[in-house]
Amino acid sequence: MNETEVRSKEQKIEEQLRNAVTILKEEQKSCVILSEDGAVRCSDAIGIKPLMVELRADRRAFQGSVIADKVVGKAAALLAVLGEVQAVFGRVMSEGAVSIFEKHQIPYQFETLVPYIENRTKDGMCPMEETVQLVENPEEAFEALEKTIARLMKK
Repeated sequence: MNETEVRSKEQKIEEQLRNAVTILKEEQKSCVILSEDGAVRCSDAIGIKPLMVELRADRRAFQGSVIADKVVGKAAALLAVLGEVQAVFGRVMSEGAVSIFEKHQIPYQFETLVPYIENRTKDGMCPMEETVQLVENPEEAFEALEKTIARLMKK
């Protein structure tokens, strides 16, 4: 790819991400996945569930797509990398997520940056964020998150 083609691709990704953010905010969704071809997948599900559902079906579920989400922690970031996402927006994003996106050279945007994602009762770290705190490999993160979800579902 020459410099002009690279710039053109970056502009398309930026526009795609803007469109996903618009849908996220205007339709008040929790997660929007917008494909290169314009296909839109929206979810009202909380947490990383929308990403996990997609990745269970196809490990490359986000290839050519951008994701706009209300909350993007390190767990969501690792899942986005696993699914081969092009760019990510989070209304709230953790420092761990930023670190993952920078490591994998994935463009990202956020409205609010936080040290970590809190759990729903706001008295500690989100269990998904905690699960991947020391994990850097996206596939390992997916497997660890599946185990955590299974354990939490038994409660």
